[in-house]
Amino acid sequence: MKKLLIALAFIFSSLASPALAAPQDFTIVNNTGHTVLTLNVSQTSEDEWGPDILGVDVLANGDSAEVTFDRDTDACHWDIRVTYDDGDTGDWRNVNLCETTTITLT
Repeated sequence: MKKLLIALAFIFSSLASPALAAPQDFTIVNNTGHTVLTLNVSQTSEDEWGPDILGVDVLANGDSAEVTFDRDTDACHWDIRVTYDDGDTGDWRNVNLCETTTITLT
């Protein structure tokens, strides 16, 4: 629970998006002190989480990953969920990915 509260200290940075990137593409940075095992993203309007974006990979503490959207939508509002190596999860709802290009988990 303590880690969940720490993880909720989410830092958003608005940076210029790379050319040809989908408006929802973003970089996720893990500064939690834990390994992120799963990363799910779904449109805010959806009732279920999308697939694990990391697949067989993990996001170690101090690492970052580029999240690229290859979807037929230009929706901006998304929900994000991560699962940590100790089983805790962190959820962020209604994140405007058209205005946010870097998400730092702390």
